Amino acid sequence: MRRLITIGINTIQGFSSPIFNFLIVVFGIKIFGKTEWASLINVMIWVFFISFIFGWGNRDHLLRTYSENPSKMYHAFFRNLFSRALLLPFSGIFFLFFPPQIAVWAIVLIGLLFLYNSLSTLVIYHQKFGAQLLAEVIGFALIFGSVFYVNTFQLETFLQIYVVATFVKLIVLSLQLKFWTASFSAKISLQEFKAGLPFFILGLSGWLASKIDIYAVDFHLEKSQLAEYQLLITAFLMLQALAAYITIPFTKHIYRVSDDVVQQIKYKLYAVSLPLTVVGGFAIWFVMEYFVKLGFGYEYYIVGGLIALPCYFYTLNIMELMKNHQERTIIYFSFFAFFVNISLILLLIETYEIFGVLLSVAITQWVVLLTYKLYWRFS
Repeated sequence: MRRLITIGINTIQGFSSPIFNFLIVVFGIKIFGKTEWASLINVMIWVFFISFIFGWGNRDHLLRTYSENPSKMYHAFFRNLFSRALLLPFSGIFFLFFPPQIAVWAIVLIGLLFLYNSLSTLVIYHQKFGAQLLAEVIGFALIFGSVFYVNTFQLETFLQIYVVATFVKLIVLSLQLKFWTASFSAKISLQEFKAGLPFFILGLSGWLASKIDIYAVDFHLEKSQLAEYQLLITAFLMLQALAAYITIPFTKHIYRVSDDVVQQIKYKLYAVSLPLTVVGGFAIWFVMEYFVKLGFGYEYYIVGGLIALPCYFYTLNIMELMKNHQERTIIYFSFFAFFVNISLILLLIETYEIFGVLLSVAITQWVVLLTYKLYWRFS
């Protein structure tokens, strides 16, 4: 029962961030319009990309380190944090692409996200999912309330709102974790970049495979279509991400349990995959067509469901490969998925626009599933 409660809280917490972002986008577009809100999306997708780069694979690297040497956990955490901070000055690249006032607030936001995201390893290891859920709820309330409070859309104003919300989230989560009270050593080590590099490349390959579509839409289609696509793909990625959120509480245990136990967990994940995808897909269709009124045909939502479903069948295969130190295999598969995805997108986006991009992502997901299962069968 205790494990089920932990899984439930983690699933809600993990699901809260994307669903909160989804609700903010829905009402932001509804109140201020697709084109205006798309200008914020354009900045935020690059903020999140730079934040990902600065993470440098710290989550998986540190979780493995914690499991191998729990007594030195906080020494590892702070050494990694201070070392990665050397990357922060590179966020100045924003001045090359955005007006100075926009670049400044984007850089401040990156710094705060750097600190907030760094706490995720402590949240997972200590199973403090309720604490992070509280932080996410407060941050969401600040941003969501501002959407209704602000009368006129200004890009700088909303970046400032995101800065304030992220700062509050950081304070709330820090007070819950109280990580500064633990014994630690403040060291900077370039070895952290070497140790995190395989996980960073692993994450980068996954990022490229899963996020290139939004950047392709940003470059090739109208700004209003960028807003529409982000709404649609975010909804189905939330449905897809449920597989990962369900398994996160088992992360530190999968490194220790037998293959038979992992197989049992797989079967349970398989069993819930289709019901969750069908119910979730119907809910997304209802919201998009009866509330947001996107005006897309049913085929968009069928393809969206096909995007979400495969992840439930290969998520634990990825974790098993990481358990066996086969990150290189995951990297190869992810880059393969990236090239399949980008090739299909470039082939279909001009003719079929948003539907072409969705179809490309769906085909890529099923190719990824087939790749992992064939490898697992014959390796």
